[in-house]
Amino acid sequence: MLYAICSRYLRTTEAAKDGLQEILIRIFKNLDKYDASKGSFENWATTIAIRHCITKLKKKKLTLISDEDQLATQASYEIETDILSNYDLIQITKFVADLPELYRSVFNLSAIDGYSHNEIGQLLNISVATSRTRLNRAKSILKERISKLNKTESWVDTI
Repeated sequence: MLYAICSRYLRTTEAAKDGLQEILIRIFKNLDKYDASKGSFENWATTIAIRHCITKLKKKKLTLISDEDQLATQASYEIETDILSNYDLIQITKFVADLPELYRSVFNLSAIDGYSHNEIGQLLNISVATSRTRLNRAKSILKERISKLNKTESWVDTI
């Protein structure tokens, strides 16, 4: 479970393995701080993993041109479930893993981990508007890539 979280946030297998090792060390060092009355161990460990991955990404000091300026006019796309139903979990995971890091982080936090835009903004030190913009851009990229793959597969089916 923790490795899956690392894989979602950290692009390479090596980075995910390193992240998992660091997370496990952190969990074992802080076992005495776990309070079962506040929630399950799984939720506690998941929170540690997500925050650790976000911290690793922040340390890379990624910079982009202002998303608000460049993407404000970008249309919001919802990924249609009927399109996604044609693909297995491995393919969908690859689509998400291929997103640029800043978009992938927001997509994972929102769509997969269920964080609100306010929470995402606090975790990533970005505004709520930037969080929304990045999520919409991630969805747009995913829809575009899936559409291209659908067109390619349709063409191959006609042969």
